[in-house]
Amino acid sequence: MGRLKFLSYRELRSSTSQIREALTGDGKIIVTNNGKPEALMLQVSETNLEETLALLSQLKLARAINNLRQASQDNSIADMSMEEIDQQIAQSRQERKVRQVKAITP
Repeated sequence: MGRLKFLSYRELRSSTSQIREALTGDGKIIVTNNGKPEALMLQVSETNLEETLALLSQLKLARAINNLRQASQDNSIADMSMEEIDQQIAQSRQERKVRQVKAITP
């Protein structure tokens, strides 16, 4: 694996040829905001675009599941009974209905 290329959002606007070269060479660029990583640019082609998007979706899902597992451990939710879980689900659904009604009410 080559050295990672970091570019700020400001540099993105002014150096398109540098971006194309970096993507062609390493295939990835880390985009920063105030020196902190914020986005990832990946080289794709017509032949691997859908596969790349599917893999990224799988990674996002895996990250979300891990975050939920960690949050449940941190908040002792993992020890909830099925009745408590059902109550939480019912409450969340009711809150969602209220938000939906408010969104369509003038």
